[in-house]
Amino acid sequence: MTKRKVKYATIRDVARLADTSVATVSYVMNKTPNKTISQETVDRVLAAAEELHYQKNAIASGLRGKKQTTVFVIIPQFNNIYYTRVCEAIENILYANDILPIICDTQENPQREKQIIDSAISLRADGIILGPTPEGWKNTETVRELNIPLVGIGREFMTDEDTSETYYVGDDSYQAGYLAGRLLAKNGHKKIAMIEWDSESISAQDRRKGFIEAVSEIAPAAEIWREASALLEVEAGYQLTRRVFQKTHPSAVFYSYHRHAQGGIRYLREMDLMIPKDVEVIMVGTPVWANLIGTVYTTVDQHEDWIGTIAGKIMVNLVEGDLSQPITSEYRHVCHCDLVQHNQRNETQRT
Repeated sequence: MTKRKVKYATIRDVARLADTSVATVSYVMNKTPNKTISQETVDRVLAAAEELHYQKNAIASGLRGKKQTTVFVIIPQFNNIYYTRVCEAIENILYANDILPIICDTQENPQREKQIIDSAISLRADGIILGPTPEGWKNTETVRELNIPLVGIGREFMTDEDTSETYYVGDDSYQAGYLAGRLLAKNGHKKIAMIEWDSESISAQDRRKGFIEAVSEIAPAAEIWREASALLEVEAGYQLTRRVFQKTHPSAVFYSYHRHAQGGIRYLREMDLMIPKDVEVIMVGTPVWANLIGTVYTTVDQHEDWIGTIAGKIMVNLVEGDLSQPITSEYRHVCHCDLVQHNQRNETQRT
């Protein structure tokens, strides 16, 4: 079977069909000022372009100094609603400012992250917004050397180097864990399971630290049974929860990541454990399934829309070279988290 070749209409094709010159088509398509072209010719050119589904060659236009402004938004997980929401907010800001976002998924793979960043550089990206892997700082070395605008989101860069002048937007991971630990401790739980991501990520470590310190402060005699996986996947949450309940029977479970919670709650239901009668559940993140009628979970809202909006606004200012705005005067932008408690009637209460 011969390979099918893509055939895009060219400006010459449009000129031929419109029975005019290439220059005239260029003037019409680019809306060049100070060019006297009859309305009849303009209509003919536009009709020909529509018939041929003609689109201007962005690369060629870029070579003539009319390059579309592009920003690569590189995230570690497409299938994580946290990053989906962050990306949606970023897109809204970039589109409103005539910037084209190119969204890519590293799948938590540092090598893939490096390849995507290298591609962004070769395509002359105007900026990069990155939810980094553990190698994110190393992989963005050339980005920083070339002074390409860079904004980190969701996770801090892992490095011993000074990142104080690198833009970062995220939620307060320590507070997320602390709020969850405080709630469970105040509710009187003496045996608590903690299902977490086994990662050197600063956000993962801060979340763990906040939870343990809150429980220790309020209920120092409480036991915390920790299980962790390097895989931030639903099935991993199922297996980790099963592992805990094969050893002991905690009265509460804290899921530091909602993807683990999704699998863990499936296991609890299979064991006919009622939530919160038999076991209280709290998770970081607000996935859609946690808001279904009849659920009685407590979630920690990380305010993804705020994160994406702030990151997008910072990038717009950096691309435009405007550092006079208050939003670019600070390099770190961290939002507080909120507890969201759901009841049987799907009503929510924030604390």
